[in-house]
Amino acid sequence: MCKRGTMLKTYIVALIVHAAFAAPATIVPRIQSDNGFQLEPQDDQYTLSIRHPDGKSWREETVQLTPAGVPEVKGIINQAFDDRGATLLVTYEAGPNGYVAKYRYKSNSQPERPIYGILLSSTLLKVAAG
Repeated sequence: MCKRGTMLKTYIVALIVHAAFAAPATIVPRIQSDNGFQLEPQDDQYTLSIRHPDGKSWREETVQLTPAGVPEVKGIINQAFDDRGATLLVTYEAGPNGYVAKYRYKSNSQPERPIYGILLSSTLLKVAAG
């Protein structure tokens, strides 16, 4: 019984060592689908890409972990509204200093509207989250 216990401990230690020296860990798995969804990890960041089948609406986002372990997010959302002949473009960034988003609404029948920026501090985001 003692011999089996020692063998089991050795086996467990070998599994842990193997896992520690295996391929480096990524923060998300790599996913690429035929329906317009792609998730691509690279070192301490990943890129997300979502394409709508209409080819007009899409989203791209990059998330990178800072040395402090805080994620920094940068992205763009392009949403087409065919029934109105318009497009909404949102660019955003989020990180330890808060959240900033810029919106632009383009219409085929009207001149382009100005970009509006919204800045939320990290303190306000923490208070809002509870």
